[in-house]
Amino acid sequence: MHGLRSLSRTSAHALTRQAFSHVNMRPVELICIAVIASVCAACSLAIRRRSSPEGCHYVTLSFPAGQVRTDVGERIEAVRVLVHCGRIVAINRIPDDWSASVSSPVSEETTLDMVAGHGSSMLSLSSTLDRFATVLIFESSGCFDMTASLGLYYYDGEEHERTVSFTQSELVVSDVDMDP
Repeated sequence: MHGLRSLSRTSAHALTRQAFSHVNMRPVELICIAVIASVCAACSLAIRRRSSPEGCHYVTLSFPAGQVRTDVGERIEAVRVLVHCGRIVAINRIPDDWSASVSSPVSEETTLDMVAGHGSSMLSLSSTLDRFATVLIFESSGCFDMTASLGLYYYDGEEHERTVSFTQSELVVSDVDMDP
């Protein structure tokens, strides 16, 4: 067993050396890699310690109940969340056969878009999206705001679509406890 472990280390070292023997990196590239590694390590440490950055806190988002007209077979086909002076830091729930994308913050505005892939994957209850996203709020900025909308659809011989929009005060926002 000891000989096999030693052989594995030697082989791995030789393969790594061989794989990178042709790579010529300039000092600037090495510094960039070191900085990126340091930032990743710092973020990882903060996550492991479950701490929030100074002057910020995390919340999860849900939609209020009763927005989908289940009596006519209405279903959720799309979700949009727009955050000002904060960041969408996690998508906690993506329904089956849905796609999701978060736009990078531009002018302190971040957008999350989620869309059903097919009619059969549309959602009949907004509770399926309870705590679906986590947002980091920059309290010190004083400009935090959040809006969201649901794209709804049903078919009764004709196609019907509507959008229900929510202000921050209408959304179900729950604080995330970061204490261990």
